[in-house]
Amino acid sequence: MYSIYNVLTSQHPDEFVPVRCNEQTVTRLISYFEDVVAEQKLDALVLEGRCLDGDSNRANERALNLVDSSKLYIFSCDSTCNTRTWTPVASPNLTLLEERDFHSIESGPFVLVMDPSFAALLASNVVPDGESGHLKTYEMIWTFDSNIVFTALEYLMARIGAQRPTELLKLESTLSKFTPRGSSLQMALAFTIKLTLLMQRQNELEMATSRISSQISSTLELDQILRTAVTEVGRALKARRAAVVLWDGATGKPESIEVYDRAAAQELQESNSTGDDTDDTNDSHPGSLQVPITYRQSVIGELHVEDDTPGRNWEPEEMLMVGTVSDQLAVAISHARLFKRIQTQAMTDELTGLYNHRHFQEQLDRETKLADRNNTQVSLILLDLDRLKRINDTHGHRSGDAALRHVAKTMQQTVRDSDISARYGGEEFVIILPQCGGEDALQVAERLREAIASTPVPMIGQVTASIGVATYPAMAKNKEELLEMADRAMYLAKAAGRNRVRTLMHRTYTNVNSSKALAEPEMVK
Repeated sequence: MYSIYNVLTSQHPDEFVPVRCNEQTVTRLISYFEDVVAEQKLDALVLEGRCLDGDSNRANERALNLVDSSKLYIFSCDSTCNTRTWTPVASPNLTLLEERDFHSIESGPFVLVMDPSFAALLASNVVPDGESGHLKTYEMIWTFDSNIVFTALEYLMARIGAQRPTELLKLESTLSKFTPRGSSLQMALAFTIKLTLLMQRQNELEMATSRISSQISSTLELDQILRTAVTEVGRALKARRAAVVLWDGATGKPESIEVYDRAAAQELQESNSTGDDTDDTNDSHPGSLQVPITYRQSVIGELHVEDDTPGRNWEPEEMLMVGTVSDQLAVAISHARLFKRIQTQAMTDELTGLYNHRHFQEQLDRETKLADRNNTQVSLILLDLDRLKRINDTHGHRSGDAALRHVAKTMQQTVRDSDISARYGGEEFVIILPQCGGEDALQVAERLREAIASTPVPMIGQVTASIGVATYPAMAKNKEELLEMADRAMYLAKAAGRNRVRTLMHRTYTNVNSSKALAEPEMVK
């Protein structure tokens, strides 16, 4: 059996240019038809075809508004439909025509309105999978031509006659009451304007969604992903504020929070120009839209949107956009976290959590080049845990691992956030101190040595470390020589009895790239 869409496009092929839109847009346009009838209190004939899904309270309320002054026929699936969620409230002016094969006949919603001063029709057809990339895209047609509306009415009357001949007789006897005798250009124009604005808005939201998808899939940096999402969502929805909160699964506390606040920037600009810093935002009552970010059935965050426009209601297409962005965020966040985890594993030592030897070498090369460029110094601390073999032999390797973790933890607690701590290999550790001269580095090394020695390790007791310090470019002309100088100083500390800090005093290179350097006697500090 033909659908109403197929009937109209086949019998009036030159009258229609189908427009593609999503399901929310079709639903909104049908509600516009209903609004025209209810707001104008038209004594109209309304025939609709749709699955009775969605919000039952809202749908029943709209149906009751229609049947208050109009006669409503609803072609729908029967109670065996899996997606159907409600049944219209009984009314003398409402006829429910249930069809078991409704979804195989009508592949999209339709609505027909006839009134002595107005005739209108909208029909839709789902785009087959593969043409648009997803099932819920529709081709939509509409008209205010009463002759075409009568074509659709004749087809629908034939369907009523096949199901309920008695109901068809009632409809035929009263049809003359609803036959259009003129055309209300005002109502047709009002609906056309609404349709144009809705299609424009749909296009804006779809472009924003596509832009967000493209941008957040092009990076694996979590902060950039969250910042892009909230900024684009806030702008697209013309919202006062948008925010994304990402939860830490281990603690249940926020891991990241990113906020877009349009109003704050505008208020600051107005305050600077007028001198009025009064905040009147307390008078507003923002409408809030909150959508969970769910990945593999676990909520990993929330996307919030707020607006303080009076009477602000979030439209279905806006909620669809936020939901779509939430789904895209879930995947992007998961990929970013996985990338960060792999990146961290590639850079860190599994036992101590410090950077590994490879990453240390990369950072040392970077810091020495920055020192050359900025005419600054960089110091290096090389630390060797004393008598680790004896600890392993006496207390076992697990105790030796505990001693290594103790040193690593003490290093992290002692140095600056900008300093780079790494495990150099075995029982050796290194610390890069950017923009730090020799004297300051010696003070840091001594503080570290004392902290290690003063805190006993369970089941072992006191552990100590021998430390060597070197500074670039004062004591070395490249990173390799800097490492060598720190290593020699560390062995001097070992030779002096362990649990000591030593450095080698070498001539200062005025040209760090020069290969000419005069050897001078080593001096132990």
